[in-house]
Amino acid sequence: MESYPLIYFVKPEGIISDWEYFWYQIPYGAPGILTFFVGVFLSYFAFQKFRKSKDENRTFHLNLAVSFISFGSIGLVLTTRAWIQNVETLVFWNNLLYFLVAPLAPTAFYLAYYMTGKQSKLLLYYSYLCWFASFVLYFGILIGKGFETTVFEFTFGKYPRGSSFVRPWGILAPLGYFFLILPSFIKHYQYIRKHYHLTLFHGVNLLFLLTTMNAPSILGFKVYPGGFFLFIPMLLVAYGVFRSDFFDVNELLFQKNGMFYFLFALLSFVLIFISFGVSFGLSPDAYESAKWYPWGIPPVVSVFGAVFLSIIVAGANPSARINQLCAFALILTGFYVIQSVPLKLNISYVVQLRISQMTFVAFAFAPSIMVRLVFEAIGQKSPFWIQGIDFLCVTAAVLAPSPYLFVGYFDYPWSRVHHGGPAELLVGANGAIALILVLITFLRNKGYINFASKWIIGSFLLSAILLLAALLPSHGIPIYPLADFQFVPAFLLGYAVLRHGALSLEGRTIQLSQRLANLGLITMAIAAILYFPLIREQYGVGESAFHLTMIVLPLVLFNYLVVYIMSRPLAEELDISYFLLDLEKQKADEEREKALIAQDKAEEAREESEKLLLNILPYKVAQELKQKGSVTPSRIENVTVLFTDFKGFTKVAEGMDEQSLIEELDACFTQFDEIILRNNLEKLKTIGDSYMCAGGLPVENRTSAIDACLAALEIQSFMNQLKEIKTALNLPFWELRLGLHTGPVVAGVVGRFKFAYDIWGDTVNTASRMESGGETGKINVSKETYELVKYFFITEYRGKIHGKNKGDLDMYFVSRLRPRYSQDPDGKAPNQYFREVYSRISNGANIRWKNES
Repeated sequence: MESYPLIYFVKPEGIISDWEYFWYQIPYGAPGILTFFVGVFLSYFAFQKFRKSKDENRTFHLNLAVSFISFGSIGLVLTTRAWIQNVETLVFWNNLLYFLVAPLAPTAFYLAYYMTGKQSKLLLYYSYLCWFASFVLYFGILIGKGFETTVFEFTFGKYPRGSSFVRPWGILAPLGYFFLILPSFIKHYQYIRKHYHLTLFHGVNLLFLLTTMNAPSILGFKVYPGGFFLFIPMLLVAYGVFRSDFFDVNELLFQKNGMFYFLFALLSFVLIFISFGVSFGLSPDAYESAKWYPWGIPPVVSVFGAVFLSIIVAGANPSARINQLCAFALILTGFYVIQSVPLKLNISYVVQLRISQMTFVAFAFAPSIMVRLVFEAIGQKSPFWIQGIDFLCVTAAVLAPSPYLFVGYFDYPWSRVHHGGPAELLVGANGAIALILVLITFLRNKGYINFASKWIIGSFLLSAILLLAALLPSHGIPIYPLADFQFVPAFLLGYAVLRHGALSLEGRTIQLSQRLANLGLITMAIAAILYFPLIREQYGVGESAFHLTMIVLPLVLFNYLVVYIMSRPLAEELDISYFLLDLEKQKADEEREKALIAQDKAEEAREESEKLLLNILPYKVAQELKQKGSVTPSRIENVTVLFTDFKGFTKVAEGMDEQSLIEELDACFTQFDEIILRNNLEKLKTIGDSYMCAGGLPVENRTSAIDACLAALEIQSFMNQLKEIKTALNLPFWELRLGLHTGPVVAGVVGRFKFAYDIWGDTVNTASRMESGGETGKINVSKETYELVKYFFITEYRGKIHGKNKGDLDMYFVSRLRPRYSQDPDGKAPNQYFREVYSRISNGANIRWKNES
């Protein structure tokens, strides 16, 4: 077997072009780009909190949003210092970006002031001083005296000196941290610990420490700036501030397909980068003495085949977890094979190396994603050992941009192949461990795994074997890298997932997106045909076809991704809406039939006194009445009273005949009866179009407020559905107000011949004021009820509202169950975890709640 020498990667000495300098410096500046994007992302969330906050919280969240942008911009500034060789260009971008960096110090000191409970006034005054220094900095930049053209040169970049306009700003922040913030944090540590999560405390301190670690490089010492890694403390700060809203983030990323859109936004960027990189970065020399044919064909097919399948699989059902995991796996496979294509071309090795390093940052997570896909396919929870796989994935991703990934290359007849370093061996070892553990799981459960899941596992095993085989040429064994044929397991995986039952391409509106995608394909095909003769003058026929394919195919996939992926969820929702409208019409007819049947049964029930008694009185009260002939009034301390009232009832009723009016009202109240029965409430009476019920009687319980809120959500949901049906049928509809209050009542039976179970007391009057003071379509509760349900439901404080004869009352809107207790996206139906907590409360347990405000 012929041997090939190992050629080590060495940076050339002397002057190099700006383009070459950029490629050599990519690893040093990459963390700064991550810091910038994390800053922008977190700033968006902080700004959303600013929009929803009230009073002083608005100032806090506005400062938080600005500080995230500023800290993120530091990462971008440091990246320019790592990547830009020309000093004049570097100074220009540093001056420009410092407009975003300047608010860092004053906003950070205000955050520290706020965290200490506004007890350290020196922090507030110091923030004003920092604002003054920031404006001095702005003035210096505007007059062209921000940063000087004198720079310190390091292996990790060039660092311009700051002028006298910049230095005061740079000095104030670290001095203020060590002499003001740190002592204030120590003094008020107990207050901070009581009111804030410790991750916020540690995050703020780490932000200042890492920012201070920029000082050595600015002063001329060869120390890699800590500001590159500000994304770590920013994430800690975000967790400390937004931890109570993490359910909202989870809903955004997963239930609303936020992660799905983020992934394909990243993929869109990669496709555009490939197309423009080939178009403007490859010269005819790249195909001279290169191995693009036939060795470049398999990786090109693998890359674009995997991407195309990921689009099909994800777009087929974006809300299915198995589809998302499959799309992730296919894209990561595509990322790996991308780096194989430049190795077949005659271009600078540093470009080939950097492309491989960037792709390995993403590909390092492939074992974690593939293992999760396998366990999702076989219907099992992810195993405990997957945390070890995740740790190795993160470690490998961190090491990927470093010199530990590849340490040189072999020049084989089919292409260059990187010589693997410790980081590549770590990726391979992690994949081998995942392969062995998945194989063991498969052998233990093969009797219970369906056909499609076996195909998924088989594609994973084949992909892993091909990838592990690629380690041989990377260590001097001259074998063509079989990983270039990843299109084989990719097609098997795509086929298996679609066979798994996750494909859903039917519908009236999806045809529109299909036609738009096809129109884009035709347009690009015509453009490619017209462009071919132009490049034919520079390249041979084969080279022209290959070059054109590398330019056009990413754009084709980008077009298909944007049109198909982005319009697919909307099309699916429209199709579901059409179906639900038809279904609701059918349900309306069924409800009318049920109302008629219920009316007939009610007439029969009136003839039976026993049934009549149970219909109008609670069971315990009816039994006492039968045994004693009377009912002893009782005082119950914890009763939740619910009132409803239709808005515009009289106006709608005027346009209906008597029979239709009664039927409509009876249908609504019948549904209300069923809802309160399911939720452990007692119906008390109806007065015209008003409905009254209560929980916690005749037997007192600890869950009456929760029961009443659940019933109110169901009633309001029913009225919303009825409104949609009526609107679709162009019929008049009623809107409902609901009011709840919890407190003591006196309960008893009045009347001798026509019994009625009723309640009295100020609680009833307050509940009525909650209903009259509410808004249509919303559930209005008192402060007493709010205190009993706030940990289960998402509420909105309305302030003090005047109630007739009651003065100003604190009122709250209850909108839905909190996501952690809900099994549906709308927060109407409780999940199993809710039932467990509810059962414990009902049985007398005292629950210690975490702060979820």
